[in-house]
Amino acid sequence: MENIERKVCDWIDSHEKKAVRLLKKLVGEKSTMGSEFTAQAVVLEKLRQFEAEIDVWEPSMKQLEQHPLFKSDRTSFKESPNITAVKRGKGGGKSLILNGHIDVVPEGNRKDWETEPFQPVVKQGRIYGRGTTDMKGGNTALLIAMEALEQCGVQLKGDLIFQSVVDEECGGAGTLAAVMRGYKADGALIPEPTNMKMFIKQQGSMW
Repeated sequence: MENIERKVCDWIDSHEKKAVRLLKKLVGEKSTMGSEFTAQAVVLEKLRQFEAEIDVWEPSMKQLEQHPLFKSDRTSFKESPNITAVKRGKGGGKSLILNGHIDVVPEGNRKDWETEPFQPVVKQGRIYGRGTTDMKGGNTALLIAMEALEQCGVQLKGDLIFQSVVDEECGGAGTLAAVMRGYKADGALIPEPTNMKMFIKQQGSMW
């Protein structure tokens, strides 16, 4: 197990530039509420490089409104698709969801920015641009980790379910739609920015 872990980590370390390119490409797409399509197209292009079962769909507002936990500020998910990719395990193991959201909050007052919000720039080893941290950096990490497993020939025992969802910033309906579509697992990993701290819980919101 230690040798496999080392092999995967070495692969990731040696492909840092690839990760940076992907992150910059994602940040360059202005995926605010209702405009997630082009950023999801970047995710889809990446997923097609893997051996995975890909599912792309626009959440149904009619179905979501019937769920008691549904809450969203939007009235339609037209051209705001969810994407899920499933890598089947060889059996005998637990399943894991890798969940990241593609939507970002608006850039706010342009005068508060030193650079163009959706033109990512690298300064002193850091990438700046709207959504870099919350949470396209996390999405990139998930995608690169999946690629590392595949390139290193690692086949997990359980299913690995990647999700790039919409609507996290205004209600969480994207993830709810994925659950309602039948995507569930024994555990979930959500790479929200936490300064590399592990939180074994998920906070909620109240309106």
